[in-house]
Amino acid sequence: MYNLNVFIVLFSLSTISLGNTVIDKTKPYCEFNEEIFSHSYNLTKLSKSGEDIVIHHNSNETIRMQLCSPLIKKCNGKDGYSICLEKNDKEIGIGKVIPKLSTKSGKIHFTFNGDECQSGVNYTVDILIMCDYSINSYSIPSTFEQKYKCQFHMVWKSAFACAKRKEINCTVTDPSDGSHYDLSVLKRYSDNYDIHVGNNTSVNLILNVCHSVIFGYNVLCTINSGACLYDPRKEPTFRYLNLGNVQKPLTIDSSKNLILEYEDGSMCKNGQQIEHHIRTTITFICNLEAKETSPEVTETDGCHYRLKWITAAACSLKLLREYSAKTVGRCTINNPVTNFTYDLQSLMNKDLNVTSSQGKTYTFRVCGPVATNKCKEKTGVCLKENGTSLGMANTNLMWQQGGPYLNYTDGDKCSDNKYRQTLIAFLCGPEGSTNDPIIIEESPCQLIIHWNLNLICEHKIKCATVDNEINLTPLIRSTSNYIVKLNSSVFYINVCQSIVNSSGLECEHGSAICKTSLNANNELVKENLGFPKNAPEMNKDQITLRYLEGSACPERRDTKISSVLLFVCDGKNEGLPEFKNYNNCTYTFEWKTSIACGAVMGDWIPPCTIKDRFLLNQFDLSLLYTKQPMHYVKGKEKTYGINICGKQKNCNGSTVCQESNNYGSLSNVIFDYNRNYIKLEYLNGSKCSNSSYMSEIKFICNESSDIGEPKLSWESQCRAEFEWNTNVTCIHRTNMESKLISPDKQETIQSTSSHAGLIAGIVITVCMFLLALLYYRNPNKRACLHSCFHYCNSRRGSGRVQYCRVGTTEQAHLLLDPNNDPTQCQSDSDDDILDA
Repeated sequence: MYNLNVFIVLFSLSTISLGNTVIDKTKPYCEFNEEIFSHSYNLTKLSKSGEDIVIHHNSNETIRMQLCSPLIKKCNGKDGYSICLEKNDKEIGIGKVIPKLSTKSGKIHFTFNGDECQSGVNYTVDILIMCDYSINSYSIPSTFEQKYKCQFHMVWKSAFACAKRKEINCTVTDPSDGSHYDLSVLKRYSDNYDIHVGNNTSVNLILNVCHSVIFGYNVLCTINSGACLYDPRKEPTFRYLNLGNVQKPLTIDSSKNLILEYEDGSMCKNGQQIEHHIRTTITFICNLEAKETSPEVTETDGCHYRLKWITAAACSLKLLREYSAKTVGRCTINNPVTNFTYDLQSLMNKDLNVTSSQGKTYTFRVCGPVATNKCKEKTGVCLKENGTSLGMANTNLMWQQGGPYLNYTDGDKCSDNKYRQTLIAFLCGPEGSTNDPIIIEESPCQLIIHWNLNLICEHKIKCATVDNEINLTPLIRSTSNYIVKLNSSVFYINVCQSIVNSSGLECEHGSAICKTSLNANNELVKENLGFPKNAPEMNKDQITLRYLEGSACPERRDTKISSVLLFVCDGKNEGLPEFKNYNNCTYTFEWKTSIACGAVMGDWIPPCTIKDRFLLNQFDLSLLYTKQPMHYVKGKEKTYGINICGKQKNCNGSTVCQESNNYGSLSNVIFDYNRNYIKLEYLNGSKCSNSSYMSEIKFICNESSDIGEPKLSWESQCRAEFEWNTNVTCIHRTNMESKLISPDKQETIQSTSSHAGLIAGIVITVCMFLLALLYYRNPNKRACLHSCFHYCNSRRGSGRVQYCRVGTTEQAHLLLDPNNDPTQCQSDSDDDILDA
């Protein structure tokens, strides 16, 4: 379940022996050198001075521990322990001094042995220490679910576990118009970006932005490298190739693209002759709609790696603020780069006080006027001693890099032409920082308040499997929830992040699945079915996404409810979740979706058809050729010709050309169901410098585009990339029996039916008989029945599923109450849903 990947290697220095481990007693075992580059570590600062670290493992277990020394308070009255388990008012020594330590392959891994757990088996505690530069103060480890009751697993993140690093400023200003750009949000402090290079998925390009690659387990890149290549096929000493060091500042080109260059990497060999150092160039392209994207390798000759990254982070701060302003709500606003919603509505209804260094006390309220009557009406910030207004309240939360803010203006006059104002900035503070508001600036006309809030921290998990093979990001919803109805319950679901709370739907903050149901008193009960804490995992032929630590389990009060989403490859559409079962305090949902298919290789079938090898979807591309054999696309200095079916008389028999230059022959057909496109890769074209011309065409399904036209998305000296929005490659055109689900953006409630066809037939017959009786007794009923018969006659097939449109808990309450109008639901067959 958790990728701890424990590899224990004996840590041999000298003199003190514990089992098979030898520790140097001339210095603490938490001070050591890593074996590859001799990085020096000192983890003694992880210990809490004067007291033991306390971890609440679950509702009835507590762990006391020290990593680098014995416990301060004895365990069960005995010395010699570093870790003590307190369970049912009993203390058990589960970790004795001194642990085993492994630093193999960049991993820092401690193993503690404890007292006997069961016959012949002792307790063990495995602690993985991981680098996180953002945690530079006191921290505690996270515990993980036990697969076996005698084994405990922990992960401890801290800057003390980090090697040396190189970091540069990640901002740039365009001298032509003064626009400011900031890529800091892409900088990673605890992990790296992993990118597949070419068609060999085992060769990865490891990358960071404006920061050296994070050194750690199986990431043994040199200290200053911003990018390196990992090739497991080579000998261990040659598996990591430095592709360039972090040194040059961020720049901007004439097209307003941001350029980051890593230079002076390993020596590049051309044949047997050493020429120069390897370098890497990353081009960041602004796209306000591009969230959670990753860089792509566009071309390389082995000496120069070129990457492009289409991302909202590459847009100017002015553009991002304007884009974010469109999402402003009542004390809410979206981060335009990550799409995370800042929601401060929970802070709106109470007055807060903050005192300046000069002893002045100010009363303020978030997104609303203070309750005190000392200041004028609708004041947002009030000086208590004399009733001076420092700004009028509003609910317009505004976005800026680092966190949102409120700007209260038009307070009392401070001079002839100026009025007092207050800026309240909300920040995600570092570990151990104060959570109280503080005054940063106090002047006659302006007050600036900073407030560290957990509500601002974007506790987001990576919504993709470890190898990035499957990315569930397209399923994330930011304005609504997926809704599943089962009997008398409704489940509100989101993917990889918390549900979208709306008026009347206020589940526990941060919950990713919320269950609402009516109790015996007809009251609406809300249950948190888990928080999004872990990334999706690949498990055989399905993807597993787990939500943990929800509300207390009704059957076992000492256990928290959890949920599991099982994503199964289905090439028809994005699909919807379906309830599968409930067992052992865990709700399980199945989600059949093309997103879970990832990238599937395909084949070209002459004369002009492509077909994937797994789901067997196929498309006839001749429609792109029949009406217009040649499509011409203009670049900066070149005009390209695209002849998709490769007829001999056009483009010299190739698909993509520019004058007499052939841009490659078809090498790969890739169906990327994650990103909803099909990519054709063309390699080994005409000679170009030290390489050859190459190209790619991405066909993006777009129902409204008809045939569409290709557009240039990227070009360099030897490579051109095109995007072609068209309905020709939409799945339903290939298989008319499996049409796409209605694009209606409103939520739908789905209930699974287990009724047999015979029972359903009996029920329908009885209902029709009763309705027929009503038909002749009441004119109003006759009209209603007539519309129902008309409705039923328009239906086809069997396998009916009930779908209802709801938006809030109030609507869900109506839906769950059998006394309310059942016509709010509509009963659709599977075929009807596909037709919608």
